[in-house]
Amino acid sequence: MRRFFSELKRRKVYQVGVVYLIVVVGGLELADALVPSTRLPDWTDEFLLVIAIVGFAVVLVFAWVFDLGPGGVQRTPDADSSAVAESEPSDAPADVPAPASEPESESPSARPDLDPKTVAVLPFANLSDAADAAPFAAGLHDDLLTELSRASALTVISRTSVQGYRETTKSMTEIGRELGAGTIIEGGVQRAGDRVRLNIQLIDARSDAHLWAERYDRELSAENIFDLQTELAGQIMEQLRTNLTGVESSHEATPPTGDLEAYRQYSIGRAFFVERSEEALQSATRAFERAVGRDPEYALAWAGLSMALTMTHEYGHGDSDDTLQRAESAAQRALELDPELAEAHSAHGLLFSARRSALEALAAQTRAAALRPGYAGAHQWRSWASLLAGDARTAREAGTRAVQLDPLDPEARGDLACAHLGCGDDEAALREARTTLETHPEYDWPRWVEGLALLHLGRDDEAMETMKRLSEPWAVEWPETMRALGMIRAGDEAGARRALEDVMGSGGPFHAGLLRIALGEVSEGIDVLREGLPLGWDQALYLRYFRGWPIADARDQSAWPTLVAELNRAWGAVPDTP
Repeated sequence: MRRFFSELKRRKVYQVGVVYLIVVVGGLELADALVPSTRLPDWTDEFLLVIAIVGFAVVLVFAWVFDLGPGGVQRTPDADSSAVAESEPSDAPADVPAPASEPESESPSARPDLDPKTVAVLPFANLSDAADAAPFAAGLHDDLLTELSRASALTVISRTSVQGYRETTKSMTEIGRELGAGTIIEGGVQRAGDRVRLNIQLIDARSDAHLWAERYDRELSAENIFDLQTELAGQIMEQLRTNLTGVESSHEATPPTGDLEAYRQYSIGRAFFVERSEEALQSATRAFERAVGRDPEYALAWAGLSMALTMTHEYGHGDSDDTLQRAESAAQRALELDPELAEAHSAHGLLFSARRSALEALAAQTRAAALRPGYAGAHQWRSWASLLAGDARTAREAGTRAVQLDPLDPEARGDLACAHLGCGDDEAALREARTTLETHPEYDWPRWVEGLALLHLGRDDEAMETMKRLSEPWAVEWPETMRALGMIRAGDEAGARRALEDVMGSGGPFHAGLLRIALGEVSEGIDVLREGLPLGWDQALYLRYFRGWPIADARDQSAWPTLVAELNRAWGAVPDTP
């Protein structure tokens, strides 16, 4: 029956039937009003009704057989008989056929360029009224993403990028095009008492054709839920003709917790964590704490707690020492419980970045990416650690992979834009920064990179306008510094020196040093920069990757290599040796 209804939809029988009914009902009402005033027989209304009923059947058959396309009326091509496989609900779903082969001819809207092994799992619809059903559905969705991302042969779009399609009316082809995904997975979760039902279907985004569908009914328990996730991921990989390698399958997929409430709290924490606001990070921290309180052996929840605490520190929302100490304890606990857990290594990597240990952060994120090749966070944070370490090429390689996995994540795209800048590709940096700002106009990180790229390209006026809009706490000194640099360019040295005095009064050694270099006091400016080490991350990245005036004047000085060496030590970008 599901195949039949899918065919009705594909052949547009529903649309034709609805239009026919609207037209016929209107016509019958008009006839009912006109017949009494004419000399037509009394049975005319009944005759027209019979004609309408017979015509309805004819129109539906016509809609099934033919389609109206750019070339006129054409016979609707038959769907591949293996496109959809349906099994009866059971605790062990029957075997299903492999996905259909590519049709010889595609519809005009098809996208043959999309890779079917790039997969987007849309947020699962919550089909229950229970108060706790929504986080449960979100948890199943996230865990399916995790299971699929273990396969290096698949590119699984991250949760951040698919969340915006929760209640979308866009077609599967449109979604596939926007996310670069050739395969779309959608599903619905229904929880009733101690039972859970999951409906899943696989869709070819290139042609909007259904490839496979299944319904799972399970008794609600932690063991059953995790078994279901593993089974479901395995069946999807089978449909996509993908298998885990020996290394990827060596980490046994054991249930991360036996406590359903701990699992629910972890799912809540994970949903809050991606928002990054102060309130969301606090809510995530509390949820992760409740999860480990219920199950102290829950390694994933310990890793989540560590990440939430570290991000709270990095965004300036918590006491530095206490927050990072708690984050370190949680990360260490996660690693003790599961040394092969990718999230545990990423949690340590974030800690190392926060503590300015760039090489250790890079090693930890590289390990996390190796353990779970489809883990977008590990690739993004590996890109970030590489930027801090001064390795723009590795940052670009990791950032490119992160954007493939999470194309709508502004942090991943901002990192990639900065990596392009560091590699000398200013046009690419500008494009990437502006692409990010199209979807996240409130985000200052790509805007700052945009400004530097414009300066490199000689578009100073545009750069100044861009920098004026910076407003996040880390960026508040940049607009005034750029204004002072503009004064120096225009020959207003007196105005620039007044700005320099204001900057020095506010205790900003980096910006004061930059202005002194611009005023021609290059050696003195370098000394001021050295006094301000380790500097903020934006200032460190500026010294590493900006090549234009006024910093270009400082690069020719004999004191510059000493400044760079001290910067590397301050950010843990060189081995800690004499």
